[in-house]
Amino acid sequence: MRRPVIIASILALLSACDKPKAPPAAAAPDRPLTSLSAQSTILFNVFGDATAPRVVPIAVVEGGRVAELVLDAAGWRQLDSMFLAKGRTLTVYRDGAAAGEFTVTRPMFSDEGALYALPGCQMLVPQAEGRLSTELAPDALVDYIASSTPLAQTAQTERMPKDAAEKGRTLANTIAAAREVGPEELGHLNFDARWLPSGAGPAKRTLLASYLDASGGDAGAGAGHSSMILALAEDSAGTLVPSYQHVSSGEARAVDMQRLVNHADLDGDGVDELLIEEWKYAATPEIGVLKYAQGKWRMIFRVPNEWCLDVKPAP
Repeated sequence: MRRPVIIASILALLSACDKPKAPPAAAAPDRPLTSLSAQSTILFNVFGDATAPRVVPIAVVEGGRVAELVLDAAGWRQLDSMFLAKGRTLTVYRDGAAAGEFTVTRPMFSDEGALYALPGCQMLVPQAEGRLSTELAPDALVDYIASSTPLAQTAQTERMPKDAAEKGRTLANTIAAAREVGPEELGHLNFDARWLPSGAGPAKRTLLASYLDASGGDAGAGAGHSSMILALAEDSAGTLVPSYQHVSSGEARAVDMQRLVNHADLDGDGVDELLIEEWKYAATPEIGVLKYAQGKWRMIFRVPNEWCLDVKPAP
């Protein structure tokens, strides 16, 4: 399935921006701030070009649960100095298993100046550029999870079934019909189906099925009509039990797209969390975390890829 070129467009935007010229001014969060220490488990999204990947912090593991990072300007600076210093290594995860290391080669702030800039923005979410060491053959663009401290993962010993395409299409088509999305709307979409060793359900695996419009509209990006479906189900004694569905169909610029970024057991309960990217045309993408509980996958929080921390003017 062709990946939507969201990350590439963001990196192109960053490379075209001038460096900030004024002292930073960051908004003060109105929620309790995340407490950081050298032992904190900070989670990162590894993204971008495989030859020069980057990491950006997305969450923290606190008290056995995955939580959003809530920091002020000083806190983001502290996170940068503690976890993204040059030479720091982060353990990388892909598809529910440790997959190597990310080594920081250029932190957010160095003698070379700030790593990136955004137009009119003075205070930014810290990122780092690095080197990815893994035995896996990465795509041109990478999507991994990284952690400041190692995460215990449940070893998957059983092979995944080979019926993902057949069962996935049945699952997605059934959900599409129930939501009045007809076969003619699905015909031009990219279809993907695979079993994930998620640890969820009786068989400890999850079927993912997806129809996605890689063009963003049948008349061009953001134009005409579009549809998308993302469905998850667990295998119970040979019966698929749907546990999550996202369906969006209509005017292309208003359709909410979703795709699986990666998955790993982030909170140590033996069941993976799923990282989901969500976006619509001309809007800021978000990274969401799906957690499995009581037979359902639920979004526990979203982190917008809005990396500017400046105080926003009152409307």
